[in-house]
Amino acid sequence: MRLRRAVCALAALGAVLNADAALAQRLTLAIEIRGTNPNPARPTAPVNTLQELAAALAACWSPPPADRERGPVDVIFQVSFKRTGELFGKPRIVEFARPVTPEERGRYYAAVAEAIDRCSSMPFTETMGGAVAGRVFRVNFIDMRNRRQAGIPWLTKKS
Repeated sequence: MRLRRAVCALAALGAVLNADAALAQRLTLAIEIRGTNPNPARPTAPVNTLQELAAALAACWSPPPADRERGPVDVIFQVSFKRTGELFGKPRIVEFARPVTPEERGRYYAAVAEAIDRCSSMPFTETMGGAVAGRVFRVNFIDMRNRRQAGIPWLTKKS
């Protein structure tokens, strides 16, 4: 009985440690989209930093038309790359920032698939390829196109 409890405790500890290792392997890239991208293009310059990776993904992304009545849609998906810049596995949409209709879901799935296809294979430098190989990136496209902003600036100068 004690042996069984000890084995269960060790198994639980191993699961927790593996979960922590998996979380440490996941990186989040938050990319703000401020307008439409009529000419999405695959990256041509070598990608050597996470900032360059975020810029390359943004350049590949062409967001679907925004629905003015329902507000912007932020989409979060996961993607992983091989050392060579090719996709490792299949990207998948994780969540939307607000409830979406089936039509919106289909448009965003298609837009993400097109962007990832356009960006594949990412032109990583040798060091960047080694750093990102097998890591899971959580990419958050934050749609700022129809966000309501305050009408007046919050900093005002008094005379």
